[in-house]
Amino acid sequence: MKDILWSDVKYALRQLGRTPGFTLTAILTLALGIGVNAAMFSVIDQVFLRPLPYKNADRIVRFGGQSSSGQDLSVMSLPDAQDFAARSRSLQGVAWYSYKFVTLGGAEEPRMTPQVISSTNLFDLLGIRPMLGRSFAHDDGTPGRNHVVILGYSVWKEQLHGARDAIGSTVKLNGDPYTVIGILPAGIGFPDPRTGDFVYAPLETEIGSMHDRSNSSLSLIGLMRPGVHVPQTQIELNEIRQQLRKEFPKDESKELIRVVSYRNSLTRNVRPALLALSFAVVAVWLIACANVAGLMLTRINGRRREIAICSALGAMRARIMQRYLTECMLLALSGGIAGLGVAAAILRMLKHYLSAKLLYGENIHISISVTVFLLVASIVSALMFGLVPAWIAANASAQEGLRENSIAAGTSRRQSILRDAVVVTEITLTLTLLIAAGLMIRTLLVLQHAKLGFVPEKVVTGEIYLPTHGTGAFGLQYNPDASDLIQTFYRPLEEKLEHTPGITAVGLETVRPMQPNWSFSGSVWIRGRPKPDAASEQHAILRTVNPGYFQTFRIQLLRGRFFDEKDTPDSPLVAVVNQAFVHRVFPGEDPIGKQMKVNETDSPRNWATIVGISDNVRQLSAGDESQPEFDLDLMQLKPSDDLYPILASFIMNISVRGSLPANTTERAIRTAVHQLQPEIAIDGLSPMDQIVTDSLGDQTLAARLLAIFGLAALGIAIAGIYGLFSYSVSQRTREFGVRLILGAPREAVVWLVLRHALFLLGIGVAAGTAMAFAISGVMRSFIYGFHGYDVFTLLAVVLVLSVCGLVASYLPARKAAAVDPIAVLRME
Repeated sequence: MKDILWSDVKYALRQLGRTPGFTLTAILTLALGIGVNAAMFSVIDQVFLRPLPYKNADRIVRFGGQSSSGQDLSVMSLPDAQDFAARSRSLQGVAWYSYKFVTLGGAEEPRMTPQVISSTNLFDLLGIRPMLGRSFAHDDGTPGRNHVVILGYSVWKEQLHGARDAIGSTVKLNGDPYTVIGILPAGIGFPDPRTGDFVYAPLETEIGSMHDRSNSSLSLIGLMRPGVHVPQTQIELNEIRQQLRKEFPKDESKELIRVVSYRNSLTRNVRPALLALSFAVVAVWLIACANVAGLMLTRINGRRREIAICSALGAMRARIMQRYLTECMLLALSGGIAGLGVAAAILRMLKHYLSAKLLYGENIHISISVTVFLLVASIVSALMFGLVPAWIAANASAQEGLRENSIAAGTSRRQSILRDAVVVTEITLTLTLLIAAGLMIRTLLVLQHAKLGFVPEKVVTGEIYLPTHGTGAFGLQYNPDASDLIQTFYRPLEEKLEHTPGITAVGLETVRPMQPNWSFSGSVWIRGRPKPDAASEQHAILRTVNPGYFQTFRIQLLRGRFFDEKDTPDSPLVAVVNQAFVHRVFPGEDPIGKQMKVNETDSPRNWATIVGISDNVRQLSAGDESQPEFDLDLMQLKPSDDLYPILASFIMNISVRGSLPANTTERAIRTAVHQLQPEIAIDGLSPMDQIVTDSLGDQTLAARLLAIFGLAALGIAIAGIYGLFSYSVSQRTREFGVRLILGAPREAVVWLVLRHALFLLGIGVAAGTAMAFAISGVMRSFIYGFHGYDVFTLLAVVLVLSVCGLVASYLPARKAAAVDPIAVLRME
């Protein structure tokens, strides 16, 4: 058996060596098809298959209210979290946490560091044990004991230089001392499992506001009991929600509870895009296999005499099939080896983008599992493109094959159907891929020219963070005895920058446009209307901005006025609402002069009068519709106001418009800030137009990849169509010769071939269009602004593919028309 196999291998190597053009073309085609699949498998392996670094990670879930968009989970209150933990039988434990930024002292420049404030059982639920020190104890959340902190590995290495005696030392968060009690192992973090850049502190549960059921500020995770699944847990938690609504009808939300596995919650944003791209690379692979199958058919047709001699000498059909499958296997394995290089090159090209976008994107590489995938894909490829040609070779007629120049004898109807099926398959898959790429590119072009509601050019923006920032919702109370930040810092900063040559406007805002990571919202209660309960109240995005904000971003005033010098800390609060707010809250009414409550307490300072209506601004990205929004004047707030700790001393964005280069403007901002407050951390300074471009980063990357895969598929398909029609023409040489002898013009022979090509193109176009429509649901889930198919894109793609297909068919047709009829008769 080994001798036979080795003999087949040597025979296959000789045959492939005699046709280097065919061999090289087949290997390169397979390398492209197998390589892109191996690269995508490497991505999927890291993002979806690699286990999270938590004990029992497959049983950890996130849960919360189903948001209006249906995409994310809403935060919940501490009483709700405690009730779910006490009443659930599906969950072994429940933990809660909030996420914020703090200034971490100890560096040359204050560092802005993400902080997780959580229940004390968080690490026990995750199954994480500190490598140094201890985890949180139950009483660490009580007053007087909650100034303890656990550091992520990266923070420990960078801030404390990896000191082994760090346990018991003190670090300053927002200027307050915290005792280090633990250091997490490398490569473990939460809520992002990839990074050790977090610091962790226990949530102080004795704060009165935390026990308000309407104070929703906590994200919830749970550990399901063994044998319990997500659907069961979701049903039970919704039953608990119904019980709570009966007990607290005014405070409990109507939102249904949604439960998702923690891994799925981390990959939710990229999952649809990766699935779509997976379809694209599989399509390229299938087209490559179909192309090589067409080349093999042409190759076998040229070796019919050789096959016939083997049959005449007594070779069994199985033996002939084995010989040709060995040849196909060598081609596939060579293509797989070359595909390894293609996969590595693609991953190197994409790693810059993937590391920031995907879970474990920085760890994507060619691993053992990817190598095994390459081997399996190569074997499957050999069977896909080799079985049919090998079967045709084994079943070829020996009598016809022994006739001289039997290539002119024609083909059976079955072979013709198989050849046509290969062509239609290539056209269908290529058209589907090109339609998807075309629609995504067209959608991106539309989004790039979408109305943003502001002018991003010439604006530089970033976040500033003071050590005095804090909010009671997270367990850190603002110090009312601290100086008024507006008067001592924001106003001087504004004046200093406005007097800088080249700067024309300075904006201060709690949340800048297109900043999806931060969101402040408030319930809407209009004076003269009944107070809404938690189940029916409306919400709107809440911002505090200075008067220069509207000028900086050049936001259009539709009616009324913007903030001005008349709006002082001693005058009544005023508000500017956007058009979306008017449409939802005041349909058919004039909102100017109406008053709305901006906080729950009964202080007169919590009512604001609407003085202006602004144009809608895209708050999250260019593809997201503007949400209702109301803006308060930052310069009116006082330290005694209820909203001051959150909206004036929590986090602030600074945005500057001017004629200076972006890097010069950034230096001016840093210089002005540090001259006033050296301890301030500044983060994310960037040109606003770059932020707009980055907001479409995922779609841009997906569009580029789809375009690359689509063009690769088009090139492979054209080569395949040409090869298969060349094969068809060679099989019908006698037919064409007879037609010419009987007086048929050569143009008629050309049209005969082209007519058949048009018939196959028509079937492929219809099937490809139908398939593209079938995957429209997936495209809608990750293409911002995509609402369906446009005729222009569809017709353009069909036209391009049809022209390429006809050109690939025309060359064999010209060859058919050039047949010498006398030479054909001599062959017979």
